[in-house]
Amino acid sequence: MTDKVGSIQCPDTTMCKGPGQTRNDQWLVGFFCFIAVVLGAYQAWDTRHAMNADGISYLDMGEAYLRGDWDMAINAYWSPFYSWLLGLAMHILRPSAYWEFPVVHLVNYLIFLNTLLCFHFFLLEWIKYNRYRLKILSESGYTGCPKGVLIIIGYSLFIWSSLNFITISIVTPDMCVAAFVFLASGIILRIRRGNIDWNTFIMLGVVLGFSYLAKAIMFPLSFIFLLISLFLVHNFRKALPRFFVALMTFLIVAGPFIAALSISKGRFTYGDSGKLNYVWYVNNVTRWVHWQGEPTGSGFPEHPVRKIFSNPPTYEFGTPRGGTYPAWYDPSYWYEGVQAHFDLSKQLIVLKTQMKEYADILFKVQPALLIGCIILYYMSRRRWLCIKDMADQWSLIIPSVAVMVIYAMVHVERRFLGAFIVLLWTGVFYGVKLPKSEASKSLMSCIAVFMAMMLMIGTVYSPLLNAYQLINSTKRPSAPDVSLQVVEALARMGISRGDKIAVVGWTENIIWARLARVQIVADIPSEEKKTFLEGDHSVKSQVFQAISKTGAKIIIINAAQDCYNMSEEWKRIGETEYYLYNLS
Repeated sequence: MTDKVGSIQCPDTTMCKGPGQTRNDQWLVGFFCFIAVVLGAYQAWDTRHAMNADGISYLDMGEAYLRGDWDMAINAYWSPFYSWLLGLAMHILRPSAYWEFPVVHLVNYLIFLNTLLCFHFFLLEWIKYNRYRLKILSESGYTGCPKGVLIIIGYSLFIWSSLNFITISIVTPDMCVAAFVFLASGIILRIRRGNIDWNTFIMLGVVLGFSYLAKAIMFPLSFIFLLISLFLVHNFRKALPRFFVALMTFLIVAGPFIAALSISKGRFTYGDSGKLNYVWYVNNVTRWVHWQGEPTGSGFPEHPVRKIFSNPPTYEFGTPRGGTYPAWYDPSYWYEGVQAHFDLSKQLIVLKTQMKEYADILFKVQPALLIGCIILYYMSRRRWLCIKDMADQWSLIIPSVAVMVIYAMVHVERRFLGAFIVLLWTGVFYGVKLPKSEASKSLMSCIAVFMAMMLMIGTVYSPLLNAYQLINSTKRPSAPDVSLQVVEALARMGISRGDKIAVVGWTENIIWARLARVQIVADIPSEEKKTFLEGDHSVKSQVFQAISKTGAKIIIINAAQDCYNMSEEWKRIGETEYYLYNLS
């Protein structure tokens, strides 16, 4: 599946030494980098107090690594790399409760800036590869993407995907993954243009190893990148030893964590996140927490959370796993024994759902990209040869298609796709071959500007709207106030760091619990809130008695006054909608 310039072994090294940027190109790069830095900073600041349940688990895990608590730190669901960064930042800066989440978003912003540098490396390799390709196309009467067009399209795609799909606001490792994907793809392009020295393959193995430490899905995807590197070297005698060097380097980086994980689980595993998501989204096993073995045929839980009351269902999980909310800190422990099984009808339902999401991305979110590429391929007048032109960029397209297929079988979120969407559109756009003429160059430039404008409008619109509303609002946002009021109320009651508490609805309580450094050891699911509050006094007394035996000192619930008539036993926390019941 390689074209005439598939793996460039060019004696004309001047064509491959560098991008040869003109002053205009440098200004163009500088402009887009400035836009990325400013928009990224705004998003980080605007959402500085935002937090999600996944982020709490990463924060807890980072602290476990720093204090050397290996039993708690080794986790088969959450990958370690991102937690190391968060833990290191917390250790160095030691922020107060008010500043803890802003520090997390500072880390996210710094990761975003690093991802920008990684993308720049990818873009430079893309430009270097393009220089020789343009020369080959010119000899056959065609032209491809000019350098300026590559810069415009590339940076627009990066800014748009990073800030709209991945985002700095969500506390997840997806931006780290994007950085490693761009690095790996840049190295692949370097190999494709003929740079097959040993250091290049060693670097590929190192990058792929760390990408796996950032997210488990990169383990199978790393082998796809490695196989691509193998087939890009046309001399098999040279390719095979280099492939094995890259493979061994990858295993040296990833191996220690895989070994530690396998030892802790008593079986070989590189992570259980894929398996758990499959049983949650395809097999319809109880999702995320509190699995008790349902539905029939899903396996038998080896050590489930303890059900301490039946109606309303109440669960305890204070030991043996740690974290702010142990049930979500290590789902792989509580779901040990679950069995994934293939069910064609359920698989087709999931596949249909994910394909709708892909269709939305293609036709609703990215219509400008689709329209632009259709116009260019139509104007190339190559008809069915357009498919071959696109396929010639297989080294960029295959990883993107592979990851989309994997996610389509289970569950897809747009943040998962960030870097791969960039690679996919890069490969599709780069495959265009137009008749050699000034009109073709002008058409490409116009289409590139149009696509960039549409992408940037979609990226800039939301920040501008938020800024306008903030300027014209007399009331400034106070996102951390609610959580801090809860934290301060607990301190006044004598609740200390490490104390055990219970909650009704874990997702709405885990944020302040992290800031207060307390541990949620029992809970009643959110969907049972009404049943619990409207139950008779004797049932509530039994629930309170069962929860008190877990060691929890208090139970907290989020219940709006206009929705529930709270008894006097429940004390409202400040001006918030949280209520507290003292179990002691």
